Amino acid sequence: MILKQVQHDLQHTLTKLNIFVQNTVMRLIADKNIPFLKGVLEPFFDVEYYSGSEITSEIVRNADALIIRTRTICDSNLLSGSKVKFIGSATIGFDHIDTNYCANNNITWVNAPGCNSDGVQQWVATALIHWAELNSMNLSGLTIGVVGVGNVGKKVVDLARVLGMKVLCCDPPRKRNEDLTDYVDFETVLKESDIITFHVPLNYEGIDRTFHMLNSHFIAFCRPNVYIVNSSRGEVINTEGLISFLESNPKAQAALDVWENEPHLSVDLLRKTIIATPHIAGYSLEGKVMGTKMVIDSLSQSFNLGISPWFPTPNPLIEKLRVSNPTNIASAIKSTYSILGDDLRNTFESFENLRNNYNYRRDFSGHIVDNNSKYSQDLNRIGFSVSKE
Repeated sequence: MILKQVQHDLQHTLTKLNIFVQNTVMRLIADKNIPFLKGVLEPFFDVEYYSGSEITSEIVRNADALIIRTRTICDSNLLSGSKVKFIGSATIGFDHIDTNYCANNNITWVNAPGCNSDGVQQWVATALIHWAELNSMNLSGLTIGVVGVGNVGKKVVDLARVLGMKVLCCDPPRKRNEDLTDYVDFETVLKESDIITFHVPLNYEGIDRTFHMLNSHFIAFCRPNVYIVNSSRGEVINTEGLISFLESNPKAQAALDVWENEPHLSVDLLRKTIIATPHIAGYSLEGKVMGTKMVIDSLSQSFNLGISPWFPTPNPLIEKLRVSNPTNIASAIKSTYSILGDDLRNTFESFENLRNNYNYRRDFSGHIVDNNSKYSQDLNRIGFSVSKE
């Protein structure tokens, strides 16, 4: 009798302890496609992994933290009634996070600004060179308008100058806040540029609204043979307006990495581009490492985990790829990345499959050139390493 009572009391205690543990162990929901993440946070959290688009309000209800990408829309529909107090997005952009809701509900959110800027610079570089070769043109002396001169745009400006181009910088908030007198307005960029490349965040309202900033009205100011490049957000350009412009101006061309309504992009627009990639401009190995690192460091600081600064081990970036005897700057750039290998027009794979199973390339910083190369100084300006030998 006494033994049965002891067993009953022990079982009751274990049940209460189990409930206590369940209520005290922190839960983290993570996008399963974020590289280098698995195994890092399991000592501190009960971690569950999902595809970004599969993360629902029911899944996050009892979660303390989320680590996500752009496919997880963090708004009241997802977060209302949840325990979430931290959202980390391993991306440059954060238009998928309702920052006002987070502020009103004491939720800390972070993104990874600049993490993949080198990768986007590389994508733009190869898009420019492909266009020039396709049209038997020399980029040197042409005018490029860089719309948005932040972490990415600055590197595109450096790239364009190394290629001998005239650069028009357009960044209204920076011009307004920093009194940058050499910056120009958007209309000037449209009228005077041979090439226009977009590197802006997606803002739906306000003085610096960028949603459909290139629409039917503004695109009419462009030159009839303009080259339009977008690797920022698809909604920055109005799809129908761009289709109409390309149809009316057969010498105009476009290279797009981002699309309205991803992953359900316009097939009509796809067919009118000379380059069409599935939102992978920033998908370099270096960019992915930095995006994951920045989010883990922020999470560690927010929850006092004591693992910041974090870096994956073994370090996947130690070994650099050698670029031997480039004949010019363009050949060195092309040797690092074949952009047409990622072209959506050349594959029957789905948009999301291509993104989620992408073989991360090495950006310029993952390549090294000989110190005695006549192009080493210029290549170093755009991120290449230079050997000390």
